[in-house]
Amino acid sequence: MLVEVVQARHALAAEAHLVSESRYAMGFGSQWRDLLDDTSQKLKDQGFRSVKLAPGGHEVPVVNDSLVYVWRVANNPNAVREFAASPTRKNGFMVAPLDPTLWEPSLSGEPEPAQNAAEGELVPVLRAVDDDMPLVLVMVESTPRQLQSIDWAIAVLNGDGKVDLRGQECIWKPEFVAADAASDVESFDSGVPVAPVVELQKQDRTPTDG
Repeated sequence: MLVEVVQARHALAAEAHLVSESRYAMGFGSQWRDLLDDTSQKLKDQGFRSVKLAPGGHEVPVVNDSLVYVWRVANNPNAVREFAASPTRKNGFMVAPLDPTLWEPSLSGEPEPAQNAAEGELVPVLRAVDDDMPLVLVMVESTPRQLQSIDWAIAVLNGDGKVDLRGQECIWKPEFVAADAASDVESFDSGVPVAPVVELQKQDRTPTDG
C-alpha cells in the first residue's frame, strides 16, 4: 500500500514538474507534505488513527503502535542523519502510545479484536524500551525523471540529535529491462569472435587512348 501511494504521488509531481518546464527541482521536492497527507488519508480509510506533530501540525499515521513517516530524502548525504533537525520531525520521536481500542484496524479491511500483550502470544516487535512509539521512516529517493527506490527502517534519535537507522530494508526498486537483455550477450572473454565478411567490389575500368 505504501508503494502504491508513493508511486501515485511521484507520477503527479513528475508531471507537474514537466508541465512547469522549470529548470529547478524545488517544486518537485515539495511533495514531502503530500506524501504524508496521502499516507494518512489512505490509512484512515482502513480505520487506522494518526497523530499531529507540533509545531508544524504534520499528521502522521499510526500502525501497530508505530508512527509511519513517509519522507522524500533530500539530495544530501547527511539527510537521514539530520532528519530530526526539524522541531516537528524531532517531536515524532517523543509520542506516547495511543489509548487502546476494542477493535484494531487491519490492512485486510476487516477489524481484528485487540489482543492483550500480557496474555496473548503476539508481542509488538517494534516496541521501544521506553513508553514512546517507534518511528518507522519510509525513505523515498527520486528525481523528476525517475522514482529510484523506497526503503524503510526504524529511526532512532541519539543523544546528539542525530538519527540512526535500524533494520533498513528496501521495499521497492525499479526493474531494469536492460539488465535482463545484457544477460543474453556473451562476454568478451569467451567464445570465438566472428570474422567480418568482406566482399570485394568489382571496378569497371575504361581503357584510355594511348
